[in-house]
Amino acid sequence: MNLAKANLVLLVAALGLAVPTTVQLFADAETFVDVNRIPLLFDGFSAENVGSIAIGTPKKEQPPPNPQAPNQKVPLQYDQVALVRTDKGWALAQPQGPMLGGQPFDLAGAPVSKDKVESDVFAHLRRIRADKEARVQAAATPDQLKSFGLDEEHATLVKVSDRNNQTVVAELYVGNEAGAEFTGTEGVKGRFVRKTDSTDVLLYEYEKPWYFTVQPELWVDKVLLKLDPTQVQRLSLRNAATGGKTYTFAKQDGKALWTCAEPPPDRGAVRQSEVEAFLQRLRWITVQDFKKPLSRAGNLAELGLQPAQIEFELDYLEGDVLRTAKFAVGNHTEGKNENYLTSSETTFLMTWAAGLVTSFEVDPAGWFDPAAPKAPEAPGGDGK
Repeated sequence: MNLAKANLVLLVAALGLAVPTTVQLFADAETFVDVNRIPLLFDGFSAENVGSIAIGTPKKEQPPPNPQAPNQKVPLQYDQVALVRTDKGWALAQPQGPMLGGQPFDLAGAPVSKDKVESDVFAHLRRIRADKEARVQAAATPDQLKSFGLDEEHATLVKVSDRNNQTVVAELYVGNEAGAEFTGTEGVKGRFVRKTDSTDVLLYEYEKPWYFTVQPELWVDKVLLKLDPTQVQRLSLRNAATGGKTYTFAKQDGKALWTCAEPPPDRGAVRQSEVEAFLQRLRWITVQDFKKPLSRAGNLAELGLQPAQIEFELDYLEGDVLRTAKFAVGNHTEGKNENYLTSSETTFLMTWAAGLVTSFEVDPAGWFDPAAPKAPEAPGGDGK
């Protein structure tokens, strides 16, 4: 066989193999899903446009109908949590409006973890699909909605508004977990959802479980301050062990060494390791509980906060900006192994675990080397 015939045979064989391969590729293409082209329930949703979030679950016991108007629908009462974006980040808000209608509570204004807002709200709203594959039931009847946990009396209501709190960015009902409906080979991890203005039931398959809590205290960010000890430029401490004196340690002229402006008269240089070890305790300043705004905290003197039992203050660099954080520790709280705490980082009365407070009861006089012995006087130096 010459070269030309050999090439012709190879070409025919290649074409023969290409036909089933091409057919298979077209068949596979029908099962391939281009994620970027899937219709989303809230297309174009952006967390940057959100200014407030409200999450409510219907109370188990609802008010009875009005005897004077038995056919009039009674507005649902919710257990709820409301979040609002502030200049400093997310915070708990006083619930408002007919959907929420809650009573005043002491945690309004307390900081909220932005990571929890992202993971428990935004991450899910971005991913809920609205294509035919996600639709479980179109135009569901009231009984069908109830079976999915999507009737108004049982569903969790999530309402997200813009930064002006005037336009609703996303609003939906969240129902039962899907595991009860789909098991075995059809088993999925997800929840049934629907828009509040629609009765189409969708199945939202999540990567991470979607939990809801309307307990405000579970949203509070209890980390008051995260510090890089190397960025601290000044530290001051006063407690019972100092006898009312405030010890101040600072780095001077950009140097890394700690100095003390008013060291004890019988001590030597600052022990750098003592100051550095103390600063390591300040990497994460985490409180036990947020109690109430200081404006409603009552007599701070009775709480041991005016004057405070312990006071400490920090100057630290955040980028190129020098910031100051102040803390005051008071008496033990009643019935708990905690102490009252206030800070310039928030306008709330808080509590701090007593085990952490112990570290701040130290006497800084022990952070110095012993004083150098005095040189002996020369004989006859006193003229005698």
